[in-house]
Amino acid sequence: MRLGHEQELDAPLDAVWTNFMDLRRIGRCFPGARVTQVHGDDFVGEIKARLGPLSLYFDGTGSMTERDEDAAQARLAATGQERHGLGKAKIDITLQLHPLGDGNRTRARLATDLVFLGLPMDVGTGLVQRASDPLIERFLTCMSVPGRVHDEVGDDADDDGLDLVRSATDLFGSLRRDRRERKRR
Repeated sequence: MRLGHEQELDAPLDAVWTNFMDLRRIGRCFPGARVTQVHGDDFVGEIKARLGPLSLYFDGTGSMTERDEDAAQARLAATGQERHGLGKAKIDITLQLHPLGDGNRTRARLATDLVFLGLPMDVGTGLVQRASDPLIERFLTCMSVPGRVHDEVGDDADDDGLDLVRSATDLFGSLRRDRRERKRR
């Protein structure tokens, strides 16, 4: 499935670019993720996700496969294996940054190719896109904050991991509100 996200960030392009080139920071900013090792452009990490009462743990590896500072474009690819099951995931993310206005703001575009195999969820791209929007918004906002991430978000901010049910519940709640608002018009 292919997902797209775009957000304007309150930081200059150079600062956002620097943050994206820090693989450990990427792990600290993404809900439920943690980068455990970095060797050049390669990394090892894990993601904890909750699906109701179930906790899913994925171990994975990845690489920054492209870094084009002049074009402000980067690409990251990773694969993961569910720790206690047969689930597998593959992700390929392309980042494109553009300066805005006087250069103190940046537009970030993420194009994500995502493949899930054997996971206990079989949902459509539209649902995943809408459910991922608030997660990616939080991630991109974190990537635009200067300084050390744990100073702003706390070392244990994501101890509970990525809550897939809460994300879906928030999404369904917003869909019901949208439907009610359209009926009123």
